[in-house]
Amino acid sequence: MNRALPSPAALAGAAFAAVSVLVASYCVARTPGDVLGGQFPTAAPAVSSHTPIPYTLEEGRSAGDIGSDLQELGVIRSARQFELLASLIGIHRRLSTGDYLLPSNSSTLTILNRLTVQDLVPVLKATFPEGIRFEEMAVIAEKAGFGPTEEFIAAVGRAKLPAGLAETLPEGANLQGYLFPDTYIMPVGSTMDELVALMLETLASRFSPDLRAAALQRGLNPHQALTLAAIVEREAVLPDERPIIAGVFFNRLAEGDRLGADPTVQFAVALDPASVNEFGWWKKELTVLDLEHPSPYNTRLFPGLPPGPITNPGLASIEAVANPARTDYYYFVADAVKADGSHVFAVTFAEHERNIATVGGQ
Repeated sequence: MNRALPSPAALAGAAFAAVSVLVASYCVARTPGDVLGGQFPTAAPAVSSHTPIPYTLEEGRSAGDIGSDLQELGVIRSARQFELLASLIGIHRRLSTGDYLLPSNSSTLTILNRLTVQDLVPVLKATFPEGIRFEEMAVIAEKAGFGPTEEFIAAVGRAKLPAGLAETLPEGANLQGYLFPDTYIMPVGSTMDELVALMLETLASRFSPDLRAAALQRGLNPHQALTLAAIVEREAVLPDERPIIAGVFFNRLAEGDRLGADPTVQFAVALDPASVNEFGWWKKELTVLDLEHPSPYNTRLFPGLPPGPITNPGLASIEAVANPARTDYYYFVADAVKADGSHVFAVTFAEHERNIATVGGQ
């Protein structure tokens, strides 16, 4: 009688199980100090055992690098154990690249099996860059397969902020600025509401209580901090300039002055759908009429902070607002000579005018 041959996946699983038994026996025969190089695994970070954790295994990552990632995420307890077992089993060079949803607080052998035999659970993956509006995020979410752009925008309108952020949101304000830019990996079938909820929860985690406390010491509640961080996000290009630019804006706020940030004018202009249709969400060439747009978001006209964020800032800009550089700078201009995204800073207006004449920026 003919019998069906076992599938390659079944053979691989059986082989993995057999080797796992041998490895486990090897580990049991030795002391924890021998097996782990004197580093017995500590308790994994406090993560719900039912919470799937997204992880992207990129090309060129070593078993040690992957183990460190997974320990930090709370997937496994010991990076050292992961690296050692991967080497003993002989799969340290055969871990499969891809996007995974991994169970938290798992055994090392379970995760090695997941990363060696590709996880068959299909996922959706969306990467949202820093400094874009949620309307732009909607397009990215649609391309990633989460659903139509209208569903994303509707989900943003329905969503509720987590505690710690909801309290300072002005009545009637939307959630522009609260959708944390990051890469999100979720199971196929996830809804826009679930995606938006995860983005808000991620912001609540990354914009930590410590960062909120630091911003409050600077006189800004969470909504105000995100409002300023959004401006810094659109103004700064180089990472080391973010705290300096934030410091300039704090100096102007302290004087009750106008922030004078062109991105706020771009946002104000984009409140007109006709302008968006013609110039996009961020109009590059602003006219005199644009600079005189009477919107409260126009910081060229009105002093202080605008009513809310103009975009969704990343962690670096939030950190810059929470911990700005302390300088006497009051002005800055883009360096068009270097054309590398850098700025030239000045204390006095006369110095600022010389910088404009010298570098020719805007």
